[in-house]
Amino acid sequence: MKEKRKELKLTQVEFAKKAKVSSNYYSSIEKGTNSPSLDVLIRISTALDVSLLYLLNDRIDDMEHRVDEEVDRLQKIFNEIPRDQLNVVEGLIIQAARLRILLDDNWKDILENGEYEKFSQSNNQVPYDRKRPIVDNYDNRDKTYQSIIQQLTELLPKKKLDRKSKLLGR
Repeated sequence: MKEKRKELKLTQVEFAKKAKVSSNYYSSIEKGTNSPSLDVLIRISTALDVSLLYLLNDRIDDMEHRVDEEVDRLQKIFNEIPRDQLNVVEGLIIQAARLRILLDDNWKDILENGEYEKFSQSNNQVPYDRKRPIVDNYDNRDKTYQSIIQQLTELLPKKKLDRKSKLLGR
């Protein structure tokens, strides 16, 4: 979005006015701290003169780039796993990388919006605090991530202890 906006030689304020959104909200979308609704994305794509798919693909490309960086990081950590277990390891590393990116995004949302929200079944009911669904989502993903990291760690070759370390229990 930012690149396309700059191609049009518009400031964020000018572009936000053209897209009929507040400049603060547009700025947060461009920074990635807010995810716009479909209606807002349509207005932005129209103002940029690009397809909605173009904007969505941009977001997907960003996520995939972050996953690729995390895969590289995890491969360096677990590079001592024997190559004969590579087919198992590759799948676990990719899954762990995807989960890590999702966890990071969920965590940002929880920090920005809190763990609880006001909720009521109807307008007549007094709202009450309830845990936001993203918190349970985060907890479940974190358990899965921890399980995968444990599986990968268990595949690492055991370090051979020298005689002195064995005697000292290290």
